[in-house]
Amino acid sequence: MATPLDAALRALALQVNRETVLQARATLLAEADRLDIELAKRKLGSEVGLCGGDPLSPEAASAFNERINALVMGCQAYNSELRAAATALEDSARMYGYTDEQIAISYRSAS
Repeated sequence: MATPLDAALRALALQVNRETVLQARATLLAEADRLDIELAKRKLGSEVGLCGGDPLSPEAASAFNERINALVMGCQAYNSELRAAATALEDSARMYGYTDEQIAISYRSAS
């Protein structure tokens, strides 16, 4: 049975070892943090507003809003997967013998 780490690493086409595990974790966390900032700019449920004064504008605006919200939800799910993979890499780092302090420092120094 595949572990969540196996699935996450396969999805990201990532291979890690003792020398690369902390950098891989830091990279995933940095990307997740960057996505948090971008996602905060587009709150789920906010509206694009009417596209014009024609009769189709309300329907078009509704369709745009639905599509944008679907994309935002997809990005949120991807961001959750990045964080889950980073957590799995943190667990791997511990198995490689890294301490919590070393793990924390590796992220701070990378960001």
